[in-house]
Amino acid sequence: MDEEIKRNQKLTNRVSITAVITNVLLAIVKVTVGLIFNSMAVLADGVDTATDILTSSTVLISSLISRKPPDREHPYGHQRAENIGAKVISFVIFYAGISLLIESVKRLISGQYNVLQGFIPLIAAILSVAGKTFLFTIEYSTGKKTKSQAMVAEAKNMRNDIIMSALVFLGVILNKLGLAWMDPLISVVMSFIILKVAWDVFEENAHELMDGLYENEMWIYDKVFSVCKACGAYNPHKVRIRKIGGKFDIDMDVEVDGNMTVRQAHEITKCIRKRLSDSKDIYDVVVHVEPEGNNENEPYGLSQDNGDLTRGNQ
Repeated sequence: MDEEIKRNQKLTNRVSITAVITNVLLAIVKVTVGLIFNSMAVLADGVDTATDILTSSTVLISSLISRKPPDREHPYGHQRAENIGAKVISFVIFYAGISLLIESVKRLISGQYNVLQGFIPLIAAILSVAGKTFLFTIEYSTGKKTKSQAMVAEAKNMRNDIIMSALVFLGVILNKLGLAWMDPLISVVMSFIILKVAWDVFEENAHELMDGLYENEMWIYDKVFSVCKACGAYNPHKVRIRKIGGKFDIDMDVEVDGNMTVRQAHEITKCIRKRLSDSKDIYDVVVHVEPEGNNENEPYGLSQDNGDLTRGNQ
């Protein structure tokens, strides 16, 4: 497992560095072209790419922090650093979207737009689409492979950038055809797309930081119940599952025959932990043993009742 973590770290770092370098080059090209040719859409795309430099750096830093081993102050490890990094990314994206929206609306209302000259703005937009498509492909595949929430969030932002660069390309073409107002209008559309992505990244990571699971992740409870039954444990309850660094952290209570010795009961818990931990999706498993028929007020966690998930010990 340590070797896998090291490989994932090296891969994540390599992709993050590639993203930073690519975004620096794209930002320089688009900001320069936007300023020289007075294109609000191209300039806005360049500013958005400049924020990507910050977000890519955030992914790199949070990835390095998350790979640190557990310590006295962080016994669960540092994997949540990636969620925090994704949060930072969402705020950066939101700020860029609001700033772009305000400036674009001002120019659209005041009529501060003109027909663009030359074909360099078009070339800049094409380069942006190609560069962002390349970054989205490597970041999304790497984020899913390494279970890096921050990198997946950055990839989603990159997917948004592809759409925006395509819109810029369309806006520049329409501008050159005589529709000069399309330049700031495209910027307004881009700003709303940016704000939508910012919310999606924020909401997704807020859910995980609050130890929530999505509906398509609830299968893990069914697996826990089936493993408990296979290992000879009764009434698995007070089952609480959360995600740490993209993996499931499982805490549960089970019942065993009250006449069992401690060693026999321990063998059952070992069976449960081994069968669950064999999956690469599991971070840790904690099992508390109780005698069969134990009746306590245990209001937290989930239990199984006729195949349904219900609260508390039934």
